[in-house]
Amino acid sequence: MKKISITLGFVLLTIVSCNTGSRKPDADTNRNFQLTEVWRSDTLLLTSESVIYDWKRDILYVTNLNMEPRLKDGNGFISRLSTDGKIIDLKWITGMHAPKGTAVVGDTLYAADIDELIVVDINKGEIARKVPVQGAGMLNDITSDSNGNLYITDSDANKILKYSNGIMTEWLTTGLNLPNGLLAENDRLLLASMGSMDMVAFDLNSKSVTKLADSLGAADGISYTGVKNYYIVTDWNGEIFMVNPDKTRTSLLKPKDQQVNTADCEYIAEKSLLLVPTFFKNGVIAYRLSEKKE
Repeated sequence: MKKISITLGFVLLTIVSCNTGSRKPDADTNRNFQLTEVWRSDTLLLTSESVIYDWKRDILYVTNLNMEPRLKDGNGFISRLSTDGKIIDLKWITGMHAPKGTAVVGDTLYAADIDELIVVDINKGEIARKVPVQGAGMLNDITSDSNGNLYITDSDANKILKYSNGIMTEWLTTGLNLPNGLLAENDRLLLASMGSMDMVAFDLNSKSVTKLADSLGAADGISYTGVKNYYIVTDWNGEIFMVNPDKTRTSLLKPKDQQVNTADCEYIAEKSLLLVPTFFKNGVIAYRLSEKKE
């Protein structure tokens, strides 16, 4: 996933919960949440993969693979949506192949596109430049830290890259198994992996790793809820999990029962909205996250 969108005016969540994960949660420490559908966008998007919130403009950007995640066919694009799900500009940015994860830093939108980092000037609504990544397999997700550095997963090459001051380097090249979703926060980097089906945290300085949850399926996106130590992780196959402080996970929702995928998500804490691209269903679904009243 990406840089988080949270304000100090975050309002505490309120209603019901769900099935437990692989280990029984501690009722004294874990809080129970539920997701309630708020809206669905039109299904005019084409293989919607990632969504990110631009808090400065109160708008959503959605990447569209347009079917092939690794094919350099030139038909990928980025859409703009309002926060109530209306498509403002279906093909806002074109000239890409299969854009996936995104990050917003100031007035710049970054998108991972197979073996290139796409740099978009938001104010001009155009691609400013493309940064080729030598030896890339399939660039997937992006996150930005507080200094504007980017971290990018290369799922096929089992690497995490770092883009800083215009220079791309390999940040981590060992111990990874189909890395996907990323979230940078403070002094650590969170990673959700499709191969190992888990979520871990890397210390940004030492690169030491701590497992935060397992049994997450084809783990895709990560979002911070704004509630300390609670994170949402999507399983691309169609399940949404809450990762709890005690390293258990709770299943919040199973859209796969309706044959809906759950790709790279975004959570807007001040709106209590979880945004989930539906991949082959060609849209975005918004859910309200709320806490169970005891």
